[in-house]
Amino acid sequence: MGETGISPNQRGNKDLTWEKLWTTNIGLRLGFFNRLNFTAEFYNKLTTDMLMQVPVSYADGGYGAYWDNVGAMVNRGVELSLDADIIKTKDFTWNVFANASYNKNKLTELYNGIDEYVDSNVTMYSVGHTVTGFYMVRYAGVNPANGDALWYTKDGKITNEFSEEDRVLIEGKSFVAPWQGGFGTNLSWKGLMLSAQFSWMADRWVYNNDRLMDESNGLYTSYNQSRRLLYDRWKKPGDVTDIPRHGVTPQFDTHYLENASFLRLKNLMLSYNIPGKALAKTRFFDGARVFVQGQNLLTFTGFTGIDPEVSANIYRAQYPMTRQFTLGVELNF
Repeated sequence: MGETGISPNQRGNKDLTWEKLWTTNIGLRLGFFNRLNFTAEFYNKLTTDMLMQVPVSYADGGYGAYWDNVGAMVNRGVELSLDADIIKTKDFTWNVFANASYNKNKLTELYNGIDEYVDSNVTMYSVGHTVTGFYMVRYAGVNPANGDALWYTKDGKITNEFSEEDRVLIEGKSFVAPWQGGFGTNLSWKGLMLSAQFSWMADRWVYNNDRLMDESNGLYTSYNQSRRLLYDRWKKPGDVTDIPRHGVTPQFDTHYLENASFLRLKNLMLSYNIPGKALAKTRFFDGARVFVQGQNLLTFTGFTGIDPEVSANIYRAQYPMTRQFTLGVELNF
């Protein structure tokens, strides 16, 4: 997760160098009967001299930070892949394939001997922890007696007063999916082929900022509001809900931290290769194929935003992956 570029607006450092990567890999490849192939690769990657912005006083040059080669991080994981021809005859083939990967990272060193560094209002780098976690106040729900919003203090006590001083690292929730992969199948009969490809991510978490706007409970009255405010908001003593009484406005806490795991049908294609004998009569075309395909056709997720496949740790009304349909003809001559 090292930075990939250096902003020209930041204070320069003529001693900057490339990050260093030390990698250990152990791989295994197996093949059976020219029909089944399996690979597994285990890796341990140590990144040193990471490019990071080191904060300094604004009185020191007026920028508040400068780029330097500091810090170290370890990534460990495994990558698996499988490809198999379940049925393979002269005219018919059924192939299946799948891949999966798991990665876990840990920060092992920062700069100047410090152990923690607050990078933003939701991110803190801490030695011994992941660099892709969340640093937030933990939401504790709603007091059923009076409709107050409740939070946990840094020490784990319940309070009805929100304070950023109570932010903690949220363990086990990363905005980069530790698990991800894909799978699919190809069916072919003579010149006809049907293929499908799925992709998935698991245990990836995103802060859904849209809900903070839509469930603002009176804070953003000029915006459209969620129906949940009508049905689920606390109204009388004894109500058990996660939306406090009207007028208790939302805060930047774990209330809107959502699991953005998903399974998506990325591509579905039906194609037909016109037989060579038919093309030979034209004395011009060597090959021809017609096809119809669809992309991003189905998505299964518990994420309440429009699209779980986002690149940032905060979801802000991002346009979703478009659903596309294509009809095509390929001619070779």
